Amino acid sequence: MKKLKLTTTTAGSYFTIVVGAFIYGAAVGLFLDPYAIAPGGITGIAIIINKLTGLSVGALAFILNIPLIIAAFLRLGRKIFTRTLVSLAISSAAMDIFLKLNGEAPVTDSKFLSSIAGGALMAFAVGIIFKAGGTTGGSDIAVKFLRKKYPHIKSGIIFLLIDGAISCLSGIIFKSLDYALYALCALFAAAKVLDFVLYGSDEAKLVFIFTEQGEKVADKIIVSLDAGLSFIHGNGGYTGQSREIIMCAIKKQKFNSLSQIVRAVDPKAFMIVCPASEIYGEGFKSNSKTELL
Repeated sequence: MKKLKLTTTTAGSYFTIVVGAFIYGAAVGLFLDPYAIAPGGITGIAIIINKLTGLSVGALAFILNIPLIIAAFLRLGRKIFTRTLVSLAISSAAMDIFLKLNGEAPVTDSKFLSSIAGGALMAFAVGIIFKAGGTTGGSDIAVKFLRKKYPHIKSGIIFLLIDGAISCLSGIIFKSLDYALYALCALFAAAKVLDFVLYGSDEAKLVFIFTEQGEKVADKIIVSLDAGLSFIHGNGGYTGQSREIIMCAIKKQKFNSLSQIVRAVDPKAFMIVCPASEIYGEGFKSNSKTELL
């Protein structure tokens, strides 16, 4: 039974990687390469060389990635190497296929829309491939290395830093600031989409409620919002009186309801609200395992 589960999971992962690789190829072939938008990474370098020499962007992307996929095999293991190789082969072929199908013409007359759509699609593809245990080569592998050393930094930020330099390089090589700016637009769109795909939209609020109606406020929050909370015991710095402070982590979409409950029960309540981008535990992200995404 355990072997069957492993086989099914592996097949599903490879299916996801294949789909993601085709989406990645479509992003480059339909939106980015026709306008010479170099969104960083090896793909961006391949697009730059393609425009200067006319060589196949897909073939260039594959060849330039060979040293990196060897490094992936040595540093990240056979599993990631195999899935990266599959992803890279399919995405490289898909780039050229979509370019030929579209006659190397852009699918939209707007260069700005192409940069946003291309960056977003590319990041979506990278995200689902990451979740399936692979990479698309290039910056993806570098991100895997850096996430091992700096797991507290989000993948989208690392991509933005690495690829931003290559995007700026495209503006220098093509002697036009526009090329760099459109490439950076693609990168910003990619960073946002990638973080959304990898980490979800479960940003939350951490709320500290100072009230003399602690029990009533807590009961109302628990019953109405099905939210957990904790009491913190403290003393007022000015009055010296002991009081209980309610600490509650709540999803962003429920915050307005919580605020209304507090105001209804105790209009004099004092609240401190802090952003909480990552919360692990029941009702939020699973903390049963750590993924280097």
